[in-house]
Amino acid sequence: MRVVKKPICVIDDVYDICVNGVSNIIERRKLNSVRDIVIIDSKRYDMYANDKKLFILQPLTSLYYGINQDDIKKLYTNQLVPKKKKKGREIYDKIMSLAYLNKCPFCGIGVVSTLDHYLPKSEFPIYAVFPYNLVPSCKDCNTGKSASFAIRKDKQTLHPYYDDLTREQWLFATVVDTYPLSIKFFVNPPYYWDFVSKARVKAHFIDYDLAKRFSIEASNELAKLNSSFSIKEFNFMQIKGQLIHEERTYKNIHLNSWESALYQALAESDWYCREGYKQGVL
Repeated sequence: MRVVKKPICVIDDVYDICVNGVSNIIERRKLNSVRDIVIIDSKRYDMYANDKKLFILQPLTSLYYGINQDDIKKLYTNQLVPKKKKKGREIYDKIMSLAYLNKCPFCGIGVVSTLDHYLPKSEFPIYAVFPYNLVPSCKDCNTGKSASFAIRKDKQTLHPYYDDLTREQWLFATVVDTYPLSIKFFVNPPYYWDFVSKARVKAHFIDYDLAKRFSIEASNELAKLNSSFSIKEFNFMQIKGQLIHEERTYKNIHLNSWESALYQALAESDWYCREGYKQGVL
């Protein structure tokens, strides 16, 4: 998971831009009638998110002044998403651009191509255009996760705008020394972390199916790496030295990337450095 700076745009301005883009005068008046409610609820979201308590928020079940859930959800679909002649699209693109190197902050491997509603708009339409609920995401992370939401503190996935668990290593991998060669990724947070933080990184790892997705990335990397070692006829120490160098390089970039975990596991495996690199890749 990567940390992303919060969007600098505020809900007051975003909501006004979206509502002003609605051509139907009656619909626009209805949406303006709940403006204060949307803004107050969005500020409540920010407060709870800062305290790691978004799980407390409940789905919207009642109607506000004759406005149903779809009316507010349409603001996102019709005002932020369209690329042509919509002022709201500038906000959409600005939030998309926040992702470092255009990489998805949820997985770190996919290319950002959309915005993900951290709290799904199907259940929380009141946050449909709230910038802090809109996170740049790759297609796999956006469509692969379920529309469910956490109802317990320890089941919350990591929020790129509010959760920074990037300074200590919790993502690891191990070399499976069989033929064909494979890598398994797993989560092992520091023992001194509190229970909730440990549970949340595990929940994030599972919900975004990162074990499988990282293994696929690792297989492609291993195929190239194994071929390179074989062609250059590196010895044990040369292989281990290069792997350690790669491990340090990737950890300096991002401590909990799949590359960091992969090269650490390979460097620590004497079996891989002696003969494992000659095996096929699963």
